[in-house]
Amino acid sequence: MVSLPGVAFGRKEGDIIHRLQEDLRMVRETEQEISGLVAAAAQGDVATCRSRRDWIFELEGKAADAKRDLSTQIAEGAFFGGVREDMLGLLDKIWKIADKTKDAARLLTLAEITDSNARSILQSEDMRRFLENLDLAVGALQHLIEAFEVDRKTILQRVHAVDEYEEAADGFKQNVLAALFERSRGIDPVTVILVRDFVFNADDVADYAQYASDIVLVLVAKGYG
Repeated sequence: MVSLPGVAFGRKEGDIIHRLQEDLRMVRETEQEISGLVAAAAQGDVATCRSRRDWIFELEGKAADAKRDLSTQIAEGAFFGGVREDMLGLLDKIWKIADKTKDAARLLTLAEITDSNARSILQSEDMRRFLENLDLAVGALQHLIEAFEVDRKTILQRVHAVDEYEEAADGFKQNVLAALFERSRGIDPVTVILVRDFVFNADDVADYAQYASDIVLVLVAKGYG
């Protein structure tokens, strides 16, 4: 029995897909908190930084619990013939988005950023567009997973959007890093390292969205969708 229109999933598999969609919504909520954290760091608002960081940690913990429960359900269930490992891999890549958000938040709040040059980089248009495209990549992944409820053609149409936003994020990341190192002589080295590592970990958000979309393509190639 197929529970999702036009998709080669049975009822139990369809239930898993719906839970995956719910988990991804929670993961995206975690990721969307990073923009507010960056804004607070740029303004030197230590209290808000800590509050947002703690909330990101809490959301990531909930996402980790949900991932653990769903992984067990997939591993123990008599469904997803031939693609169970792919489904577990998809779930892991989705959770990694929240995990990398947590890592990025931790780095940005290890020390207060007081240098005006560093703050200006956090407030820059390139940083804003970088974070925007991270979120757009995760949003595109949401739409891609939702396409399992439509048909194979829609899945293939939507998968490219994730790649496009990931590539756009990469471009803005390079601009942010270039600005950081151009001004690095006037910035405390610890601050340079923290901002640099924050950017690298935040960029992993879009990378893992892309990795997840690659697994969706594998599922389609194996006959799902």
